[in-house]
Amino acid sequence: MMKTMRKNMKVILWIVVVAFVGTIFFVWGMDLGRQKDFVAQQSAAMVNDKPISNEEFERLWSQQSQALYAQSKEEPSRAQLQKMRKALISELIDRELLRQQYSKLGFSIFPQEIASRIASMSAFQQNGKFSQEKYMTLLNYNHINPEEFEASEKSSLEVLKMEMFVKNAVLISDDELRQYFRSRSRELKLKVAAFNWKDKAKSITVPEAELTAYFNAHRSEFEQTAEVKAAHILIRLDEKATEEQKLTARLKTENIRNEISKGLDFAAAAVKYSEDPGSAKTGGDLGFFKAGMMVPAFEKAAFALKVGELSQPVQSQFGFHLIKVTDRKEAKNPAFAEVRGKILEQLKETKAKDETQKAAAAFVASLVDTKDLAKTAQATNTALISTGWLKTDGKINTLEKSDVILDRAFNLPVKKPSSTISAGDAVFFAEVQEEKWNPMDENGFSRQRQSLLEKLKTVKAEETVAQWLKEFKTTGKVINNIEKEKNENE
Repeated sequence: MMKTMRKNMKVILWIVVVAFVGTIFFVWGMDLGRQKDFVAQQSAAMVNDKPISNEEFERLWSQQSQALYAQSKEEPSRAQLQKMRKALISELIDRELLRQQYSKLGFSIFPQEIASRIASMSAFQQNGKFSQEKYMTLLNYNHINPEEFEASEKSSLEVLKMEMFVKNAVLISDDELRQYFRSRSRELKLKVAAFNWKDKAKSITVPEAELTAYFNAHRSEFEQTAEVKAAHILIRLDEKATEEQKLTARLKTENIRNEISKGLDFAAAAVKYSEDPGSAKTGGDLGFFKAGMMVPAFEKAAFALKVGELSQPVQSQFGFHLIKVTDRKEAKNPAFAEVRGKILEQLKETKAKDETQKAAAAFVASLVDTKDLAKTAQATNTALISTGWLKTDGKINTLEKSDVILDRAFNLPVKKPSSTISAGDAVFFAEVQEEKWNPMDENGFSRQRQSLLEKLKTVKAEETVAQWLKEFKTTGKVINNIEKEKNENE
């Protein structure tokens, strides 16, 4: 089957090449204005003549919609999906506007910054250090082109540094900081509505018949595929290496193998010789991995070895490897009794999230109409939590992440409910019932000065970025084809 797929891939690639070349001639044959129109029509959006490709949008949309389907038991409504698509393209347009502003200000991202950002990602690290092999393997496994991934990270860095630039440029006077401190030198009494799926899950029961039905319908989810635990020694080789260089690398690998065969400990040999910085210091250990997680040549050799067996030199795109399998987990099809507990927790979580999401949505809909937390709670049969007097550093004992709720509450006027407050596994709605002011505390102001400054700068930076984006959209040229698509479908 794989041979057939590879043969077909050649045909598909030629079709793509021909189509691509045909498109080039088609576009080059147009005048400049028509070229722009053509590109605009084929893009998800155009931001000052810079396209946001349909491919990028649909890739991100696929990720978001899959997450939504995974979290929701019922199929999302058309309105929900359209709202999500609108929010996604709006976010991509905002990011592109910030990137363009970053370039206009004369800033740029250096290759070292992108490399450092990627190297710091735990997904690409082996034993706490970046592993080029793991990086390439994971990208290949997820069908991601390295150039596209690095371009995406460059884009993210531009947006992040633009936001940091705005924050660092914000000037806060002493009077503003004092006023901000005074606004938080209060004590508040709150009412809070909490929607936490973990709390809901405690009261949910699942019939035994439903558990067995789920197991029978999803047996493949519980199948344990074979895994091997291996260590390796890598002698690096450039993909454009000459035959002489390949021969030299292979001979070096064979010499290391001979040393191991004569008694040199494999882990010691890895520390001494391996050119994989991510695993060398830990004896070449790569941990357990399943089929599809490593490059094909490496994986084929590893799965063919017995525990304790040492491979011959194996060539991959990274160079030559010596592989030693240290443990195995055989494929297994567990019985219902073995996975019953896992299924129970999974279904309880799914039901709890579904019910909590529906309850929170009903609460929001009512709150929009009443603009009163108590009336909304009564209308939706939602329990409210009442607090005593709370300071900014206080705590609501019955709620996790109460610091997030308090941080928002101290920016609210009395009797005006908050919008959704997301914290951890829950969403909250808060309303200040009463407030009382405390005398100015100079010592407290001095102690909190730096943290208050950071908070206020963040608030002002967000306001500044929001205002910028509003102005950019007014003065610039933005074509949103996804929004057009939504309007045409209504």
